[in-house]
Amino acid sequence: MANVQKSSDTAMSIGDHIEELRIRIIWSIIPPLPLAILFFFLADTIVRWFLIPLHIVLEDHGLPTHVQVLSPPEFLLAEMKIALGAAILTAGPWILIQLWKFVSPGLHIHERRFVYFLIPLSTLLGAGGLLLMYFFMLPVILDFMVSLAGHVEVAVQTITIGESISSVSYPFLEAQPTFAAAGDAWVKMPEGVLHIAIPTTDGTSLTTLTAPLNNGSLISQQFQLSTYLGFVIMLMFSIAIAFQLPVVMLLLGWLGVARADWLRKNRRYAVLILAVISAFITPQDVISMLMMLIPLYLLYELGIQLIVWVPTSKVAGDKNHDDA
Repeated sequence: MANVQKSSDTAMSIGDHIEELRIRIIWSIIPPLPLAILFFFLADTIVRWFLIPLHIVLEDHGLPTHVQVLSPPEFLLAEMKIALGAAILTAGPWILIQLWKFVSPGLHIHERRFVYFLIPLSTLLGAGGLLLMYFFMLPVILDFMVSLAGHVEVAVQTITIGESISSVSYPFLEAQPTFAAAGDAWVKMPEGVLHIAIPTTDGTSLTTLTAPLNNGSLISQQFQLSTYLGFVIMLMFSIAIAFQLPVVMLLLGWLGVARADWLRKNRRYAVLILAVISAFITPQDVISMLMMLIPLYLLYELGIQLIVWVPTSKVAGDKNHDDA
């Protein structure tokens, strides 16, 4: 009968529960604070890492690859937001452990084994979702959005190639020149950005002024840094939470709320619910929604299989647990 005893022999009063909750909240908050400070010093690298998919997409479409900062504190606030988000994501498993320590005194000893399975599973699913988002979903979503805006074009008059009508011509270069003189100008291709070389303040070297050139599109696609980072961070958190679907399904299966055969029977309703969740998480276009719906449905099938593969008796280590 040891397997049906509580993990604590003495019942806790309401005051003890409140004090325990206060302690666990404090312990949950402590790690994200120093982590946020650490990630703030790494924020430049993280910003650069976040901008890589956007840079690749813009370069593939021949658009300027820089982003805009429209106010003096915008970049600082963006880095603070990144540091806090990265700290919370990193400290996620620790926060789950503190939640477990709060509820574990009220559980049977055999029930404590379930958490040792759920926390690693939850961490693995969250990390997998973030990797899938960064390396596959985000580039496809960005490519679709940039392509969509680029289709709004204005009629451009076609000019026949002939003799030059101007004494000034700008060379088209696919790479930045190593040497140039002040006043030189060129068009960087395929981005279509005009560069003009000017002296630096100390006069020892040159820097460039740049201006994107419109190539017949009515919409000039220049992204604001804080808006783009906010979009990516929100997408990351949404996907990390959505990828916990198999964990939720497994918990419902252990509680007897959902059975594998019932979940299989109601797949069409599940797809409808998952489609609504996908539309809520993504930017509400069809491509993005499908990019989210497909992995969510695969996770739904994984949840069904986990209910079959990992029953309560197997985790508890007691074949006769269901009969107890």
